[in-house]
Amino acid sequence: MNRRFPSLKWRLIRRLVALQALTILSLATAFVLGLWSMGFVGIIAPDEDAIANVASSIGWSEKGELTIRSTAELEKERTAPGFWFIARNAAGSTVSEGAVPDEFRTIAAMGAGIAEARFNGDERKADSIAARMQVLDTPHGPLTVILGRQGILPPGRLLLTLTALASSAVFPAILLTGLITMAVTLLVMRGIPRDLETLAAAAGRITAEQRDYRLPLDAVPAEIAPLVTAMNETLTRLEQAYTRQKRFMLSAAHELRTPIAILQTRIETMEQSAATEKLLEDLARLATLTEQLLDLQRLNSEPAQLKPVDLAALARRQVADLAPLIVAAGYEADFDVQSQPQTIMADPSSIERAIANLVQNAIRHGGRRGVITIRVSAPVEISVTDDGPGIAPADRERIFEPFQRLSADRAGIGLGLHLVREIVEFHGGEVHAGEAPGGGARFTMSFPVV
Repeated sequence: MNRRFPSLKWRLIRRLVALQALTILSLATAFVLGLWSMGFVGIIAPDEDAIANVASSIGWSEKGELTIRSTAELEKERTAPGFWFIARNAAGSTVSEGAVPDEFRTIAAMGAGIAEARFNGDERKADSIAARMQVLDTPHGPLTVILGRQGILPPGRLLLTLTALASSAVFPAILLTGLITMAVTLLVMRGIPRDLETLAAAAGRITAEQRDYRLPLDAVPAEIAPLVTAMNETLTRLEQAYTRQKRFMLSAAHELRTPIAILQTRIETMEQSAATEKLLEDLARLATLTEQLLDLQRLNSEPAQLKPVDLAALARRQVADLAPLIVAAGYEADFDVQSQPQTIMADPSSIERAIANLVQNAIRHGGRRGVITIRVSAPVEISVTDDGPGIAPADRERIFEPFQRLSADRAGIGLGLHLVREIVEFHGGEVHAGEAPGGGARFTMSFPVV
């Protein structure tokens, strides 16, 4: 199951929007506290909406007199401290609510010729009054409305009022800046994923055979460059450690050959017995392991000498060299060229070692009976089959791992088939284990056509 990682661009959008919202809220808070600290005492006069709310609650009786109706708009205005109003029509009928100052009653009586007026309170007086007058056109004629309330709000109510006014502008600003930020961020980051995908594709080309490859820094953003640089430095350290390990393994395998040869000579000069025969068998296995380790190190560290190779001729020479071993082990040897393969560019000694390892594997596990067949076919394929018990399908991939044996009592070291796969993959080919027509094991090496 693929793991889902958090999106960098959406994380950036969330953080930018949060930062902008915090900035706007901070500015709004500073604005409100600034007004409050500088002595701003409240709303100077009611606005036109307040006049309209009061006017909507005024009705006319059948006799043309003014009446007051209880409406939601009027209830809203009544919550203001010191609320009062007076209304007068052209016929002189008036209606009022609250403690209307006498001077505003006089203004209402003479206000037919005044269209609009605003009366600011005295900021030095706590009981100062702020009022607004406006003449409205109605179906019953002009209606003069004067609305007043306390001009100076208590500190708590003033702070709450200023906060409400600021909030009416803050939240739309946060929404607008958030949408702009999202659009701009998506536009700006549109090319960044392509650069990262290019970098990921470059990282995918790093293999054990291309240890000197490094990630490119050309199109890497400055924020990601330290990570890429650290990755390249890590690859350099790994390459150096890999080289030291390979050098050590090669030196160790070389150094083992001399004491193995001395030990073999000494055992052969001893009086022969069942114990010395067993020692010689174990020593032979140790010598084989040493040679196979040397082959692996040479394959990975020494430059291969590639040249045109005729697989049919090469396999024929190998069968001629290995036939005595096959016959001595109780098998018959068969070499078959079904169809002439194409010539490939390869390292002949490596291909010969791969064929020899497959034949030796057939000798060890073929049951000491039947025929070991080396078959060459087009386009570029070599197979080795035996008449032994075969390999279970579940084990056909595992046997190519180093030091893997199907059972502890089987002969062999478990490195030969791994060496075969390393050689074949070094040449760009594939090796598979399957079932022979007679029920035994069949190993097939196929190489790419040049």
